[in-house]
Amino acid sequence: MGFLKNALSTRRAMQKTPSMPMVHELSDQELKALQACFLEIIKDIDRVCEKRGICYMAAGGTALGSVRHQGFIPWDDDVDLLMPRPDLKRFLEIFDEELGDKYEITSPDSKYPLESMITAVYKKNTYKASISTLDTDLPKGVHIDLFPIETVPVNPLARRIKGLTAIFLQYVAVSSLFRHLSSENKKEFFYQTPAGKFNYRLRMFVGALFSFRSYEKWAASFDRFVSCKTDTGLWAVPTDIGHYFGHIMPKEVYYPPIKGPFVDMQINLPHNPDEYLKNQYGDYMTIPPEADREKHWSIGFSLDLEAEGKA
Repeated sequence: MGFLKNALSTRRAMQKTPSMPMVHELSDQELKALQACFLEIIKDIDRVCEKRGICYMAAGGTALGSVRHQGFIPWDDDVDLLMPRPDLKRFLEIFDEELGDKYEITSPDSKYPLESMITAVYKKNTYKASISTLDTDLPKGVHIDLFPIETVPVNPLARRIKGLTAIFLQYVAVSSLFRHLSSENKKEFFYQTPAGKFNYRLRMFVGALFSFRSYEKWAASFDRFVSCKTDTGLWAVPTDIGHYFGHIMPKEVYYPPIKGPFVDMQINLPHNPDEYLKNQYGDYMTIPPEADREKHWSIGFSLDLEAEGKA
């Protein structure tokens, strides 16, 4: 059962894959510097959202960090934010004007490049590549992820049908992108474990099977399918861990956001952070053992490429 869970989930397969010469975990010093960079990005997004009346809120470990640590989870090496679909659309519309000088962005079904099924904001002049983007022309800077919040059908049967269809489209879209971004380095990384090897081959097979359409079109199909113009009062985050069914909660759990402490600022949190975090983590105030803490492999690390002569 453990093998199947790791083999069928790319995220789990990567989590269980050991290090190799080209990838590494950040040192304590690098992690502190990375978190300082994250804080700068959060503050810039917070400023623009306040100015433009755009709703955002901390997600996942970022929300948990605010509640449990009043800042970053000490070992956390990524940042996740949520935006209701209409607000994310407006954020994309004003991005170049407000943040384009300092940042670049990737997002599905938009004028921007496609890197995954979620939007990501990258700080220019930095470097922290992933195994997925290493051999591509996609941005490789320090980045944070923006997950769209979608409304879902209230009717259980309609919700079930839409959710299962969404999961299928998402798997096809991710597999098509996985195949497009394949490389020898990526293959070598996944082939270190039996589960990783199985997952790599499965993703490549599914990507090839559905290659009669481009990966951009599959991503756009998924992105459009999960969005809904009618606010049903039931919200979810289909692109987060757990996919379509993982975070279905009443709108009141998410909205309107409240303020929570985060290092030296106040960050937006879901309206009912206790309910939100219980849904995602269960007993979220208990510190997990080190073996269960999420990690993200890095390839290279720089917060100032120009100063290091690498720009």
